[in-house]
Amino acid sequence: MSEKKKEEIGLNQEQIAEATKERLKKYDGLNFFEEFSMFMGTAQILEFGLKKLLENKFEYSLDDMEKWTLGKIKTELEKNDLRKDFIILLKSVVDYRNYIAHELMANVGLMGALFKEVLPKDHYSKDHRLLHKAIYELEQLVFLFDWNNENDAWE
Repeated sequence: MSEKKKEEIGLNQEQIAEATKERLKKYDGLNFFEEFSMFMGTAQILEFGLKKLLENKFEYSLDDMEKWTLGKIKTELEKNDLRKDFIILLKSVVDYRNYIAHELMANVGLMGALFKEVLPKDHYSKDHRLLHKAIYELEQLVFLFDWNNENDAWE
C-alpha cells in the first residue's frame, strides 16, 4: 500500500466501538441458546473468511485448509506476519470459541439441572456474561476483518 493511501485511511477507537455496537443489534431479544447459536455461526463465517484471506493473500489451498480449526488458521496468519493487533484479538476470540464450543453448554446444562429450583429465572450466570464478552470481541473482530479487507489494510 502506498504511503499516501495509508494516510488517507484510518480507523479510530470511536469508529470501532460504534460499528461494533451496530453489529451487536442482531443479538437484541435473543435468548441464551439463540445467542450461543449466533456466536457459533458468526465464528464459522469468520473462519471461512480467514481461510479466503490465506488463499488470496498467501496462496494457501482451500482444499488443504478444509478441516483446519480457527486456532490453526490463527497460527498460519501469525506465521505470515498478519497485523499483530488483529492477531491479538483473534487469539482471544479463538480461546472464547473453544470454551464456548466445548464446555459452555455442558456447564450451563449442569448448573441448570443442579440449581433449577434455587436460581431466579432472570439469573445472569458467569457463563452467560462470558458469552456476552465473547460476542462483543467476535463482532469487533469481524468488523475489523471486513474493514481491513475493504481498505486493503492488512499490512
